[in-house]
Amino acid sequence: MSYSDLTDRLLSVYDQIVIYGAKGWIGKSAASVVFSEKAHRIQRQILLVGSKTEQLINSGELTQIYSANDAKNFVSKNCIFLNAAYLRREKLDLYSPDEYIRKNREIIGFGENLLRQKKIKTFINLSSGVASQNIDSVKNQGNSIYAKCKIDDEVLIKNASDSASAALINCRVYSISGRFLNEFENLAFSLFMKQALTKPHKITVESQNTYRSYLDAADLTTVLFHLSLNSTSYMIDSGGFLVKLGQLADKIATMIPEASVTKLNYGNNSAHYYGDFEGFNNLAAKFEIKLLDIEGQITETLKAFRNQIS
Repeated sequence: MSYSDLTDRLLSVYDQIVIYGAKGWIGKSAASVVFSEKAHRIQRQILLVGSKTEQLINSGELTQIYSANDAKNFVSKNCIFLNAAYLRREKLDLYSPDEYIRKNREIIGFGENLLRQKKIKTFINLSSGVASQNIDSVKNQGNSIYAKCKIDDEVLIKNASDSASAALINCRVYSISGRFLNEFENLAFSLFMKQALTKPHKITVESQNTYRSYLDAADLTTVLFHLSLNSTSYMIDSGGFLVKLGQLADKIATMIPEASVTKLNYGNNSAHYYGDFEGFNNLAAKFEIKLLDIEGQITETLKAFRNQIS
């Protein structure tokens, strides 16, 4: 099924598709999935919401993004709402813990209020894999605050969805790749690419046996949109391809001839992995969606990164 066909099916079930966090990595990928060659004729049926109201070019089309405050006037009843908006973990360096929690609550409050108004038929909440961990076991205080916010968000949206009789798809996201990914210093996937593309072209891996499950962001949203057509609630983890960080570094290096890999042996390099990636992959297979393999993910992400580095 093409993206255009999927959009047609979604708009036969829902009056509107709302993507919240439309300027972020996953939000941009979700927009690329639902926008088709006729997107400019159905702008209000595909409502993009970001941090502020502005116009952007999306796939060659002039696209309108609304702030949450402006968008609330345009949200239709019987909509599907994809929540890809969140306060990043790195923002903990800018705010006090209480301020971080308050700002996070303001962001999630947009979707919660729409649920309370019973405008949302299906709510897709993109949570985080950190919510799978026991907060008390997270040694870093910053991670603990971030984990608390993600867990609190899940409970908040679950309660609001139940009150509104809305279907809820809560997906805990682990490691995402894709052409809109651009965080060089934080995620292993992008950090390794930056190291490989810039002098001295050396990828350094400290926890080489640690597993990560990598999934293309467009594949993530495609599967979740298909799932939403069932109008049933789900609590799932994101899927993809499970690889060790050392293996990931090697794969990236094979695609960048000048790059080399240095693997350090700190600690016992335990191979912890919390997610149930197979459950998600089984759903993708059910919908006949072929997930982009790790080599394809590296290729697509590299195309975008080369433009940013040059």
